[in-house]
Amino acid sequence: MSSGPLARSDGLRFAAIALVLLEGGIHLQQYEGTLHSVPTINTRFVLNAIGAAAVALVLAGSRDELGVLAALAGIGLTLGALASLAIARVSFLFDYSEPTLRSAVALAAIVELAAVLALAGFIAGRLREVGARAPSPA
Repeated sequence: MSSGPLARSDGLRFAAIALVLLEGGIHLQQYEGTLHSVPTINTRFVLNAIGAAAVALVLAGSRDELGVLAALAGIGLTLGALASLAIARVSFLFDYSEPTLRSAVALAAIVELAAVLALAGFIAGRLREVGARAPSPA
């Protein structure tokens, strides 16, 4: 775990942790509710929740290179969920279609977009902080 004073990027890291956990929680709630009986999709919702918890755990424990890698993984997880939602809204994904924009679906999309922004902001902030500390060439 990284120690030392909080950096400017830590605020975005904390926001990203909360948003990724919320994303996973929404997927878990939808699994327990309306999607429990939908084959393949139900498993993917549980895997999303597990992945979100893992990303949040690593982000909470590290703000160095491992934290940046976790943020990249979180972006991939979240963009995958958004792409899957987009496909299910206009077509079929594993024989499932999302016929309406239910409130849980809309909330998930908003949370996922915010998570991507927070994760990307954390990565950009860390890169700026590391670059500012790097010695200049002689």
